[in-house]
Amino acid sequence: MNKNQILAAGAVLLLLVGLGSFRFFRSPSGTSNTAPLPALFDVKNMSYVVGSETFKLVDGVATKEYAPGSAIKNKLRLFGDPVYGDLDGDGDTDAAVLLQNEPGGSGTFYYAALVINNGGSTYTPTKAMLLGDRIAPQVIEIRDGRAGYFFAERRANEPMSTPPSWGRSVLVHYDKKTGDIGEWVKGFEGESNLPK
Repeated sequence: MNKNQILAAGAVLLLLVGLGSFRFFRSPSGTSNTAPLPALFDVKNMSYVVGSETFKLVDGVATKEYAPGSAIKNKLRLFGDPVYGDLDGDGDTDAAVLLQNEPGGSGTFYYAALVINNGGSTYTPTKAMLLGDRIAPQVIEIRDGRAGYFFAERRANEPMSTPPSWGRSVLVHYDKKTGDIGEWVKGFEGESNLPK
């Protein structure tokens, strides 16, 4: 191979790598864009409800004391970047976020939450939905108006000391009537009656 052929092969390789990277951030056909976008609204400084606790994040983190001066703290943080897309079917941009909660024991719990854009005037986080304890989050994608959370977990019979290796995905659906979120299970009885 001469010098020009090596340079041409290198350029083709860079182009293919670049296209592959672009494809990684592009959504599959018929889905919303899952590429990280500039912050459209400040999900790092909102209040989120986890269980019965409300956490006001400041720059993506909130810490609560169980009692004044207590060494044990309940910490919530935004994990990774939000993913933007239309989650309530009104044509504007909402966000799907992943929250990590360390309540002071050995567990590290991960929650899904959506931030709904109310016409650009207010942004309302939903109550958080538990995904699991000490899972290994991978990616969030928005598909057909639902947020897909992909992660690894342990099998039911494996101890918590086993590294998560079993792939799982949860599609999170926003109910416009109640403002709640829940797991979307394709093909379950009554699916056709749910709002799209």
